[in-house]
Amino acid sequence: MSSLESLFASFKDFKVSRGHNYRYYFSAPEPGKLSLLLIHGFPSLAVDWHHQINYFKAKGYGLVIPDQLGYGGTDKPVDHKEYLHGLLAKDLVEIVDHEKLTDVIAVGHDWGSKTASVLGNLFADRFLGFAFFAAGYVPPRATMTVEQLEVEIIQALGYSVYGYWGFLSAPDAVELVTKNVDSFLDLIYAKDPSLWKAHCCPNGALRAWVESNSRTPRAVTEEDARVSQQQRIYDVEFSKGGWTGPLNYYKGQVEPDGELEDAKKIPFANYKINKPVFLGCTSKDEICLPALQKPITAQFCPQTTVHEFNTGHWVLNDAPDEVNEGSG
Repeated sequence: MSSLESLFASFKDFKVSRGHNYRYYFSAPEPGKLSLLLIHGFPSLAVDWHHQINYFKAKGYGLVIPDQLGYGGTDKPVDHKEYLHGLLAKDLVEIVDHEKLTDVIAVGHDWGSKTASVLGNLFADRFLGFAFFAAGYVPPRATMTVEQLEVEIIQALGYSVYGYWGFLSAPDAVELVTKNVDSFLDLIYAKDPSLWKAHCCPNGALRAWVESNSRTPRAVTEEDARVSQQQRIYDVEFSKGGWTGPLNYYKGQVEPDGELEDAKKIPFANYKINKPVFLGCTSKDEICLPALQKPITAQFCPQTTVHEFNTGHWVLNDAPDEVNEGSG
């Protein structure tokens, strides 16, 4: 059994009130220590936080790290409305309550940052603070469509950063990603993060990449033993669970019964998070650009501390020591 696979011995299962079973890593805090709720994004698993598990467990921190809905050992409903972040946030609070944790900081990466944002909107009293990596605080989008959001981004930057949402939310996306999964993951974890600007950001570019089965070197080589372990876990979990669940996070953003409706449940007074916030920006990230993440997070989270990492999107793996020391 690999060192990453050995983490599975510390995983637990819990069925939340709406009926879904969650699988999550758990380590209880030592007396007087805080706990961390670590929330992964797309396309990831709880074990993606393995660097943080090793570091913070050794320091006595409590850890709750779920396979998010649609991933790994957690249930994978097919309806995109099950993946709305208001529901996901409530699920995670129920897990935290089940473990009887009190002093908790919620930490998100990628779509996990959106879920952590909603935890701050709806359950701020349950958390001491929040941290966001790559993607910063994401305010509720109760009136703005994805098309309107894209227009604003283009006006600010001169180009779209959300063009790939159209493909990932399309009816045939599951089939195409499954068919050419190596091509898809090559680009997602590309060694050259600048490829995202040409092959993810423009409308239709990601579809063209996957349909043509294009390939590019990934950020780390197969000779890296730990990466090989992680890739093996990915191969097993995603072949077993499929891509319907993970892609539903995008469908929930573009469908009119998704984010637009979910966000209306958040009072405007709750948009601002008046708790300490850490924002870990990624300077080589062509989608979660620091130029966007910093002002939005500062606007809604007045107690924000910012640190910029000289990495692409996958900062948890690319700069684990810097992430751990900066967060701890």
